[in-house]
Amino acid sequence: MNTTLATPTPVRWITCFAVVAVLTCAVFAAASDRGEEEKVSPARQASMFAQFSDLTETLAGFDWDEEARRLRRAAEIVWQRNGWNEESDTFARDVACEVTAIPPWDVVGRLNLLTTRITERYELGEEAASRFRTSLLGEAGRLLIRHGPVIIEKGREVLAGRVRGEPYTPQQVAEWAKFLEPVLADAQVSADRLAEEILPSLDAEHKLLLDRDRESFQKRTKYVDAMRTRWSEGKWQPTDWGLEADPIQNRAAPPVPPDPLAAAPPAEPPVIPNLPVAEPAAPAPLPKWVAHDPRTWYAYVLQFEIRFDLDAGQRSTAESIHGELVERAGDYSKTHREELLAVPVAERAAHAAYEPICAMFFELQIRLDALPTTAQRETRKP
Repeated sequence: MNTTLATPTPVRWITCFAVVAVLTCAVFAAASDRGEEEKVSPARQASMFAQFSDLTETLAGFDWDEEARRLRRAAEIVWQRNGWNEESDTFARDVACEVTAIPPWDVVGRLNLLTTRITERYELGEEAASRFRTSLLGEAGRLLIRHGPVIIEKGREVLAGRVRGEPYTPQQVAEWAKFLEPVLADAQVSADRLAEEILPSLDAEHKLLLDRDRESFQKRTKYVDAMRTRWSEGKWQPTDWGLEADPIQNRAAPPVPPDPLAAAPPAEPPVIPNLPVAEPAAPAPLPKWVAHDPRTWYAYVLQFEIRFDLDAGQRSTAESIHGELVERAGDYSKTHREELLAVPVAERAAHAAYEPICAMFFELQIRLDALPTTAQRETRKP
């Protein structure tokens, strides 16, 4: 179990890729601390889960079905952007969204749905499924013993903001990310224990499926680990959670048309007929890319494609990611044009005004890094 199954909106999204999506495709991470397991009785579990019923007051009059639809759309955007399109990826996304559709105060309902999906996924027998559900409830109880108060507190903050129609801010997300770091660590340990329990029940085919699901999980874990540092530093952006089209989040700033200046690639030289054609020269080396100048990012994409020998589908995804981020950089450039132009060229790489653009380049690197297969990583070129 992971606490995000019981935790509302952005707290859930901070951990969605590393924990919820993982647990929804089989629960796994790295084992440790078996000696510190707390024994949680069914009565104590029920008592702890009941604490979430208080969230119904926070959500009075709030349409949770509509919120769940918005979160599904956000998930689809994030998965698409990151190229998480293999079968294990889409399974994780779909079950995470199913879990989200159940109101956050119904913890047991969310856990029961997860048990059903895991049972179906790995074709667990009746006895194995029963053991898994018991273990899942136990892990949930242990995590709530350790982290219950902060989960309830931050969850209430998150929901109250949505009910009031308040967009999330980078400062809020920074606080949530810091508080959730130990929760994530413990949730991943719990996930591994659950995976270890179901593994002996699987036949060879389903063990291979579990391996694929684990590889899928690692992509999302790596993304969250990389992005969490930025979030803790107050550099979160709505696009990190696929919320750029969210009607509540959009109250922070109205959308603006893209700025063609920052997004446009260098123009091709004109073709002049009837001029003698020179012998082709040796190809010039690709220009070095710099984080603060989106016009140079395509050089990084090309180098990445060559280094990992990406196939046609992967190259298409890489270039789609590049196009999207360059467009976003163009949006930012247009709304901050005067501020950006005032910074001397020599100072732009380290200037605060260019930090959002540099963060987009960092996101480009993270998302591209999720594309190569294990085999491509092992045979990558220097």
